[in-house]
Amino acid sequence: MRLICLALLWVACCQVSRAQVSVSVTPEQCRSLLETSLVDFYLPGSLDKEFGGYFEELGRDGDFVPTDKFLTMQARQVWFFSTLAVNDIRREASLQAAESGYRFLCEHFYDSQHGGYITKTRRNGEPSDTRKHVYPNAFVIYAFVEYYRASKDDDALRRATQLFETLESHCHDKQYGGYQEFFYNDWKLVTDPKESGYVGAINTKTYNSHLHLLEAFTELYKETDNALVGRRLAELITINISTVKHPQYACNIDGWTRQWEMIESPSNLRASYGHDVECAWLVLEAAKALGQSTTTLENWAVTTCDYSIRYGYDHQYGGFHYTGPLGEPSDERKKVWWTQTEALVAMLTLHQLTGDEKYLPLFEGTYKFCEQSLVAKEGGWWNTLTVDGKPDRYPSRTSMWQGAYHNGRALIRCEALLKEFSQ
Repeated sequence: MRLICLALLWVACCQVSRAQVSVSVTPEQCRSLLETSLVDFYLPGSLDKEFGGYFEELGRDGDFVPTDKFLTMQARQVWFFSTLAVNDIRREASLQAAESGYRFLCEHFYDSQHGGYITKTRRNGEPSDTRKHVYPNAFVIYAFVEYYRASKDDDALRRATQLFETLESHCHDKQYGGYQEFFYNDWKLVTDPKESGYVGAINTKTYNSHLHLLEAFTELYKETDNALVGRRLAELITINISTVKHPQYACNIDGWTRQWEMIESPSNLRASYGHDVECAWLVLEAAKALGQSTTTLENWAVTTCDYSIRYGYDHQYGGFHYTGPLGEPSDERKKVWWTQTEALVAMLTLHQLTGDEKYLPLFEGTYKFCEQSLVAKEGGWWNTLTVDGKPDRYPSRTSMWQGAYHNGRALIRCEALLKEFSQ
C-alpha cells in the first residue's frame, strides 16, 4: 500500500510539474497574428483576377503589381490558401483563391508534352523559363495534396501522384540515391555552369531540395499510402539525417556532388540554422507518416537543434541568426523571416518530443521578435532585418521567394501545438 501511495504521489507531482509549464503565447495570439499579418495582406490583394494565379511583388505605393510568375511562389500560395480552407479560415474566399492558383498551374505551368512543371511564366501564362527544377516541383506536389484536402477534387491528388511518377522517371538517381535537380524542358540535365540557376550550384545535389522533397512526399504518402512514395520517403529521411550531415558537426551542409561528395568551398561549409531546425521537425513528421517511432530520431533531432541554438540563437534580441561557420558563433547575423518561423515550430516540437522546458523560452523569444519586428504594420512580414530588428537596406514584404508558406504554416502549427499543451 505504501508503494502504491508513493507511486500515486509521484504521478501527482509530475502532473503538477507539467501543469506549471506555461507559455506566454496563446493559440489565440497565433490565430490573430495569422489573420492580421498574412490573410488580410494576401487575400484578396494578391489575386490576379484577370489571368489567375497570384501577384508576387509590391509597387512603390505598397499595392501588388503584375510581374512574371514563379513556380515556387505560385505553388506555395496554392498551399497557403488551401490550408486556410482546410482549417476553416475564411473558407469560401480561401478555397476560391486556392482554385485560381491551382487552375493557373495546371493550364500554364504544366508541360503536357514532357511532363512536370516549368519554372516561370509571364503574367498571362506565356512561358518565360521552360526549364524544370525538382525544388519548385516538390512544392507543386505539396500544394496539390493540400488543395485536394480542401476541395475534395480527386484530380488534384491524381496530378500530385503523376508528378511524383515523373520525378521518379526523370530525376531519381538510381545509382547514387536522391534526386538530380535541374533540367531543360525535355529532362536533359543542365550541366553548364554558366547557366542561371535557382537552388544551389549547377549540376549538384542540395540539402535544400531534398528537404522539400521529403516534405512533399510526406503529405503525398499520408493521402495515398503509395508503397513507392513510402520507399522514397524513407530514403529521404536517411539523406536528411545522415547523408548531408557534416561528419564532424551536428549540422547539415547544402551542396554535394552527384556521388554525395561534400563540396569543399568556404561558402558551402556553413551551417544554415533555419534549414536545420526545419529539417528536425519535418523529419519527425515524415517518420510519423511512415508509422515509425520518433524515439529513434530523438537524439538526432535534439543534437541538430541544439547546435543551431548554441551558435545561432540571439539571447539579446531574440530569434535566430541566418548562417555561421562550422563550430563557431554566427557571423551572418541578419534575421530572415523564414528562419524565425521554422524555429517557432521546431522549438515547440522539441519540447513536445522531449518534455525539456528549455525550448519554451526560445520559442517565446523568437515569437516576440517576429511579432514586434518582423511583422510590418503595412501588412505582411519584412523579408530581412538587422540583428536588432530594423529593416535592411532593401526591405520587402513579398517577392518571388517570399509568400505566406513559412510563416503561415508556422502560425497554424503553433496554434495547434499550443492547444495540445493546454489540454
